[in-house]
Amino acid sequence: MRKALSCVLMMTLMLSGCQAGGMGESPEEEALAVRDAYQDMAGWSAGVEVTAAVGDKVFDFALSVQWQREGETVLTVTAPELLHGITARIAKGETLLEYDGAGVSLGLLDGDGLTAVSAVTGVMEQIDRGYMAQCTWTGEGDQLLQITCRDPEREPNTGTEYVLTFERDSWALRSAEVSVDGVTVLTANFSNFTTELKADDTGDGTNMG
Repeated sequence: MRKALSCVLMMTLMLSGCQAGGMGESPEEEALAVRDAYQDMAGWSAGVEVTAAVGDKVFDFALSVQWQREGETVLTVTAPELLHGITARIAKGETLLEYDGAGVSLGLLDGDGLTAVSAVTGVMEQIDRGYMAQCTWTGEGDQLLQITCRDPEREPNTGTEYVLTFERDSWALRSAEVSVDGVTVLTANFSNFTTELKADDTGDGTNMG
């Protein structure tokens, strides 16, 4: 059961960085525009389908995620039914798994201190200021933007890498893949990606996908 709980939350990793908005002429310019847009978000919510590989075992989960730049980020398991309702909360640098009112610390996923719960926060840290090693158009008709993020001191397929895919027209996060030393440990597919603006911005939350 513990392994299952860790895998459930392990799913949430991903992202990287750039700067100003608008449809860029190159994938690098577009990535900078995406970063700028995400930095302006107060939060986002989405449904996430996750596949996590742990050793020789593969686990599939579905989560409801509510990420907040300020305050508490909440991840709730929606499937499988056996784990339905298990909730992870991230607040003020803490990573606790809450189950029936109890908090449990989780172990590390890589050598850099990444945990299953902190993966979501790690994704957004990559979006905000991570090193973008490669930016490319992908998908049919180049309708997707793919950003690969990793430590600038690392070679490809070493350390922890994030491959993030965004809708080119809406900039909604479409999918994320996390690998450690060239081995994929987690994939996540996002749906109903809805954003929340900061208090000093105008407008309500926007469904990006």
